[in-house]
Order: sequence, then structure tokens, then C-alpha cells
Amino acid sequence: MSMTQVAFLRKAHIPTKTQIEETIQGLGYDFKILGDSENITELHGLSCSINGHETFFETYFDQPTEITNDWNWIKPDLTNQDSAISFVWGVDFAAGACIGLISIALIDKGQALIYYLDDEMKYSREMLVADIPQFMSEIEKQKKNTIPSSTEPKPTKIVETD
Repeated sequence: MSMTQVAFLRKAHIPTKTQIEETIQGLGYDFKILGDSENITELHGLSCSINGHETFFETYFDQPTEITNDWNWIKPDLTNQDSAISFVWGVDFAAGACIGLISIALIDKGQALIYYLDDEMKYSREMLVADIPQFMSEIEKQKKNTIPSSTEPKPTKIVETD
């Protein structure tokens, strides 16, 4: 199952990789977009690290009409937005956290409008900020429940013989 969140904004207002990272780090997260390109529109996916957890998700850059043709309920909100950035991910809490944080940066730096298409829901900055701790909590739960690696030492059984 994949999920899709879309940001609508003016192309001229899309922040650089560094601006996005600085905004998110200012919120108290150890966040990095992995890779060298400063222009996120040149990438067809983003590899990110959030508090030491690496993840990848797909990104697509389109004209807003490419999205609103299928999602009419968004049209009334759009005014002068000339770009749509779609973030597509699976059941990966680190990806969800990164996408939420990037969306906050797009709101702060680019006055983006954010929509979660699967639930036909518009997100405010406050809603996104409120969701991040839940994602982080789920990441920590996954980390604790991870199956041990095959490279870790295995307990040995001591057998007594007469």
C-alpha cells in the first residue's frame, strides 16, 4: 500500500536542500537530505536521515492540474501555485516523518498548501507538527522490535556430559 502527500506552491518559492535541512533542524530534529544536489526538483526521489534512521521515498514534480484533474476537491484552494510535489511512500514511519517535516519546511519557506490524498485531507502546519512525535514513537518501537542481525553473537547452550 502506498500513500501520497502533495505540496502545491510556486516553483520560485521551492527552498533549497540546505534551507529545508536548516528549517527542520531548527525544530529539533537531526535531519539530512542525502545526496549532493541543492535543487530538490532535480531528484526523482529523496533519501533522508531522521535522527539516524535512513529512508527513501519517491518524489514527482508536476503541474497542479495533473493532480487536480483527479482530485477536484483541491481546486478551490489553489490560486497562483504553479508546481505540485508529490511524495509517495509505503509503510515506513521514517519516510512519513521526513515527508511531514519537509512539508513543514515547504510551508515555512514556500507558503505551500499540503494535502494527504488518501484521506482527502488538507494539512495545516500545526497538524503536521502534531503528527511528527507519533511517527518518531513508531520508529523507536520498530527499532526495539527489530529481529537481531545474523551477525550478532548467538547464545550458546552449555551441555553437561557425565
